[in-house]
Amino acid sequence: FFCQGRSRPPPRPRRCQPTAPMLAFNVKTTEPVPVEERLRRHVDTSRFPSGHAFLKDLQGWREKMRSQRFGTNGAEAVRDGQLRYYALATHAEHHFRTVDLKNEAKVVFRWYDTFSTRRFVDQPDWAFERASVLFNVAGALSYLATSQERGDPEQIKLACRYFQEASGVINELRKIASSASWLSFTPDMTDDFLEALSCIMLAQAQKCFYEKAVADGRSHAIVAKLAAECAALYQDAGLKLKAPLLQEAISSEWLAVVDWNRALFDGVQNYYAATALGEAGEYGACVSRLTHAVNRTAEAVNMCQRHSAALQKQFRDAHALAKDAHAKAKKDNDSIYFDRVPPYATLPKLPRHALVKPLRPEGLDVPPPEAPPSPEKPDIIGAAAAFGAASLDGTPPPPSFDEASSAGVEDLVAMGFSKEAASAALAQCKGSVQEAAALLVDS
Repeated sequence: FFCQGRSRPPPRPRRCQPTAPMLAFNVKTTEPVPVEERLRRHVDTSRFPSGHAFLKDLQGWREKMRSQRFGTNGAEAVRDGQLRYYALATHAEHHFRTVDLKNEAKVVFRWYDTFSTRRFVDQPDWAFERASVLFNVAGALSYLATSQERGDPEQIKLACRYFQEASGVINELRKIASSASWLSFTPDMTDDFLEALSCIMLAQAQKCFYEKAVADGRSHAIVAKLAAECAALYQDAGLKLKAPLLQEAISSEWLAVVDWNRALFDGVQNYYAATALGEAGEYGACVSRLTHAVNRTAEAVNMCQRHSAALQKQFRDAHALAKDAHAKAKKDNDSIYFDRVPPYATLPKLPRHALVKPLRPEGLDVPPPEAPPSPEKPDIIGAAAAFGAASLDGTPPPPSFDEASSAGVEDLVAMGFSKEAASAALAQCKGSVQEAAALLVDS
């Protein structure tokens, strides 16, 4: 009887697909600055013949950028308008690089914090202006991402891309700020917050892959690894947001949503991983992971109990599935398998698989101001509209399949894909394991 019991596979848990809210952030606001009037006398027409026309264009786009809002203009228009002004501000930084903005031109840029809207910083610095505009570009991308209907297969792909582009823009902002001369920052422009914000955007992009894998009925082994990466990203973001300044300044709702997701995905990864343990005959470890899944999803339920009933239902459903699976697994182990249940702390960490990375929108690549526009490439407005993505660090494309080692196939097989499917996906993606995994999850 004992041996027969061990040969009987445990019941397969149902799938839980938490669709907890995703975060977007608003644009920063700024005061008017008469840049055209105050820089006009610094134009050297012999060196810069179109200088006055440029200043007029710069002033006009700054006013347009300053007044843009998601509700009245739409997130796409905000993104494209901010990118257009970003390009002009980048050129202005070059054209007026010898001008002392503070003492000679009396040009000072004031930007307000997006959360604590009474806080502001004044800086006579084009880099500060450009960095603040990039914050708004990232905000528009986050809004575009959260506006997608994630139940639609195409829209969830868009949401995933927009979140990764938002992370890429934030990382570009951090590079500008790290080499800048200014010392004063609003809380939303501190490196701690920007690093956490980039991490949150990636966590939400990874969650899009997770949700699609669940909806497509992918194996529990694959879903567990995607959920484990979500849990790790939310954990990292939560730790970075613990800085006292951020705890005081950042919206409490933001901090709460990160905590909900951190608890939820810690539970969900163990819920899915428990299936593989049960099928492998590790019934005690299966019960241990399901116990942890029940506890962590219960924490998520408790944390969001003051919020809307619709939101609570999503967390309660995930908890109910984990609780049901745990009851069945415990009953079988107590009556059939009698396997020792190890303490959860002694179990190995679950493997993670990241399918996301920061992406750099083409609109950030501003051509040199002296260079004539290339007929073969779109101008900055066209680039902003097309808004494709490239690798953030500008690295060359991944190696060909012939150059890639067999480790790529082994990695994909370990995720639960067949060797044939893994080989074909790697060939199609030129040896990139990350892209091949995304292709397989998406197919």
